[in-house]
Amino acid sequence: ASLLPSCGAVSEFSFGHCLARMAAMKLAAVSCLSLVPLARGGYMDLVSLKDRHPDAVCLDGTPSGYHLHLAEDTDVGKNTWIVYLESGGWCWDRESCDERCVKRPELCTSKVWPETLEVGGLLSRTSKDLHISLRTANKVFIRYCTSDAHMGDATAFGGLQFRGQKVIQAVLSDLVVEHGLGKGGASERDLLLFGGGSAGSRGAMVHLDYVLPMLGSAAAGVDVVGFLDSPLWLDMPPFNTSDPERWNLAEQTATIHSFAQVSHLGPDCAAAYPDKQWKCMLGEYRLPFLKTRYVVAAALHDGFGLWALVGGSPSEWSTAELEYVEAFANRTALVLEHIASNGHAVIGMACYTHSESLSDDGFFKKHTGGGKSLNYALHHLLGLAEGANGAISVIKYIDDCRTLGCGKGCVPPETQEEEEEEESDEPHELDATPAMTISMSTMLLAVVSALAI
Repeated sequence: ASLLPSCGAVSEFSFGHCLARMAAMKLAAVSCLSLVPLARGGYMDLVSLKDRHPDAVCLDGTPSGYHLHLAEDTDVGKNTWIVYLESGGWCWDRESCDERCVKRPELCTSKVWPETLEVGGLLSRTSKDLHISLRTANKVFIRYCTSDAHMGDATAFGGLQFRGQKVIQAVLSDLVVEHGLGKGGASERDLLLFGGGSAGSRGAMVHLDYVLPMLGSAAAGVDVVGFLDSPLWLDMPPFNTSDPERWNLAEQTATIHSFAQVSHLGPDCAAAYPDKQWKCMLGEYRLPFLKTRYVVAAALHDGFGLWALVGGSPSEWSTAELEYVEAFANRTALVLEHIASNGHAVIGMACYTHSESLSDDGFFKKHTGGGKSLNYALHHLLGLAEGANGAISVIKYIDDCRTLGCGKGCVPPETQEEEEEEESDEPHELDATPAMTISMSTMLLAVVSALAI
């Protein structure tokens, strides 16, 4: 089980606060992106792929799997399936993979996964903010242990298994054969909402147009819609290109492409970039080519993107750095505008945040200046939003402002930092549930261990 507070997942923590905490504890930034939130939601049981799909393995060769909660036959949502790919960054050489697996073993092996989880936000089974067809849907949480953003199918760096695509194929096949996805055929069609957050959303982006072929004959009874929370990596150089702590996200993506054998690149995208096909793994370039309907969320001041490209604390950013941040926001908004014109739903809040769709606060409460949340944008796309104009073909909710902290529906970064300075240095106590109970002493032990790394 994850032992440290979730960032961008548990409502008490802001993304910026997470980065500061993790830096103090000498943990990689990936720690802020993927801890499973222990929110009040619905229990999900672990399903191993060991026996039915032995080639669907984690980075260390252990069997992968997913957490599942099936709808009852009497549930309104029995014909709706929500498949959510877990977040958690990636690694690009032996050194980065070894470091990742020591600090976050659950991202490399299934040995430490809990038997049950309780997840909130989009996967909640109790929130009245979800339409009943989504609240009572079949819910699938695909665990992330392949370190390739769920994209690859390769062995590299002395036997490490980057088998994200095989895991996705195995889970979809399992849902069809073992649990009846698409069994109603054309007469009783299922809706499959396929997506994820952060690295999970980037993986979902790459596979989205391939989901129906991956379902085989069951595809005749399934309609697919995408849900992409924070997949929009931009091809921008870091603010300080000489700073070794900053990441060039485009170069990093090209490196993964060079060894992970990612094949779901999309024919149109691959044809557009024949000499740089890694671009079809990067949100800025790939999202406009997707044909399957989807909703995409991209914070104009994406916390991870700005950490990677600028670093430091927002309250300490220079005038030049803040100008870079505004350019980042402008470029994000332009991409979202283009995507919306292609018939997809977009939401871009002027918030310093990242991937909060499994957080009740982030998914239901954070909103644009016009009062629209990610939850509302999804409902609008699916035709479930109360008061939404069904005749509107462009579903676009993008804040107009661009300066850092200008969003009216989120806490400005400087306010977050002031509040966080008043908080205790002790880790926040996570919700203790029957699904996964974590004692404060265990959490403190984890922190002490991290400090020793």
